[in-house]
Formats: sequence, C-alpha cells, structure tokens
Amino acid sequence: MAEELVSWNDDFLVGNESIDAQHKQLVKLTNDFYAGVRTGKLKAKVYFLQTIKGAVEYVRNHFTNEEEIMREINFPLYDEHKRLHEDFVAEVIREISLFEEEENPNPEGFVKYLMNWIFQHIANSDKKYVPFLARLEEKKNL
Repeated sequence: MAEELVSWNDDFLVGNESIDAQHKQLVKLTNDFYAGVRTGKLKAKVYFLQTIKGAVEYVRNHFTNEEEIMREINFPLYDEHKRLHEDFVAEVIREISLFEEEENPNPEGFVKYLMNWIFQHIANSDKKYVPFLARLEEKKNL
C-alpha cells in the first residue's frame, strides 16, 4: 500500500453527501499526487504534468458545486468564500506555470501545499456554512 500523506477524518464532514464525497475525493487526489511525485525527479515531473490539470478541473467543479449550494442556503459569507476559491485556483495555476518552466522543481512541496490548503479550507472556511446547510436539510426533511 502506498504511503498516504493524509487520511480522511470524519471531523471534516459538512453534512452534505455530495460535498463530503467530493472532499473525500480531494483527499484521495492529494494522496495519489503525493505517491506520484515521490517516484524520482523525471517521473515525478511527467506524472505531475499529466495529472495536475485534471485535478485542477476536478477542484473547479467541486468549487462550483459548493458555491451553488452556498447560494441555495443564502450563506452570508458567500462572496468571501468564492474569493478564497478563486485565489486558490489562481495560485495553483501560477505554480503549475512555474513548474512547467522548471522554476519550481519541488512537486512534493507543492503537493504538501495543496494538502494544507485543502484541509485548512475544509476545517475553517467550509465549516462556517455547516449551520446554514443543516437548516436547509432540516427543511427538506419536514
């Protein structure tokens, strides 16, 4: 079994089946990246370049889904949260460009950055909408 960088923890659940499944997939992607970039410099670069853009697309789709739900629940911090998403995607794209130009030859460090951002975002920013989401779920169950 490949070494994991992180393990899923149910403390990260937000109470929406779709979002929780996507967050779990982000953990899997992070661990897959971690394993892939630890295969040696050339292999790591090839792996990184072949897979990162698909992962970015997955993250964008996740953010779009999450933002739709935040609008549905009238989350008051929606604009701030959306801006965090946009800033993250812009930073990832910038890092990919640097990596392609070999100005950032440390894919393992980049994967750790991704992991830290994702977990901090789920634990802090995403948790802020949980009470609003819970009220929506309660209304659906009435």
